[in-house]
Amino acid sequence: MLSQCIESLSQQSSDNQCFELIVINDGGRDIASDIGSVSHRFHVQMLDQDHKGPAAARNLGITKAKGEIIIFLDDDSLPTENWLSATIKAWETYSDFDGIGGYIASEQTDSIYCRVNSDYFNWYLEQHQSGDHCTFLVTCNAGYNKAVLEKIGLFDDRYKKASGEDRDLNIRILKMGGRLRLDKNILVYHDRDLTFWSFVRKNYNYGKAAFEIYRRYPEQERFSTGDYIHFYSSILGKYSTYKEKILAFLLLTVSQVCTIIGYHRAKLLL
Repeated sequence: MLSQCIESLSQQSSDNQCFELIVINDGGRDIASDIGSVSHRFHVQMLDQDHKGPAAARNLGITKAKGEIIIFLDDDSLPTENWLSATIKAWETYSDFDGIGGYIASEQTDSIYCRVNSDYFNWYLEQHQSGDHCTFLVTCNAGYNKAVLEKIGLFDDRYKKASGEDRDLNIRILKMGGRLRLDKNILVYHDRDLTFWSFVRKNYNYGKAAFEIYRRYPEQERFSTGDYIHFYSSILGKYSTYKEKILAFLLLTVSQVCTIIGYHRAKLLL
């Protein structure tokens, strides 16, 4: 998937000299072969670190980046064909914002786990949007002003898993008066290899991270009964057959149960 991500970037309809690609290998296998075939098309910098988690990996990339705008993708993000041009246009149009991100796309041919996951994420993103402003971006598809990242102290690398580090970052940006924007034209496919058990683990980790978020920022609003009703009705409305609706309902319920378990597990371990 990393090779596919990089290949997609190399095919983007923009001047390849306008950006650099920094790949952080967070304690994984040798990935030189994954970037070698496209490295001649634009500048690629590959950095290795011991396994420290995604927050630390992103921080390393930030410190090495030359540009003023830092865009984050995960290795399993697959940008759509106009992703780069949409991203550049958004930053040119809304240059006074501190962070701009997009949505997660999915297709009918994707697994039910992938589709429910993307619908879940997109619903969550939209719940934190009001007009041109939003309060949450997800770092599998988001960019930030480098100066702002440096001002708030980068990502908190105490988050060792891909769970609460992006939410924590967004909160700190907003608390210092920053502004975030969600753009519907900036799309990536993400979590394309989800299975039932990886779906379970992902939401369990979200729950553990949520406990830490609410412990650090108790002023953050929690879901109400109305939010949960809207959560289910909005997402289930996207599925056309009864079979898909039932499967989606079950997976949404699993996601919430796993989140609750992860939350209370973290609370017990405090």
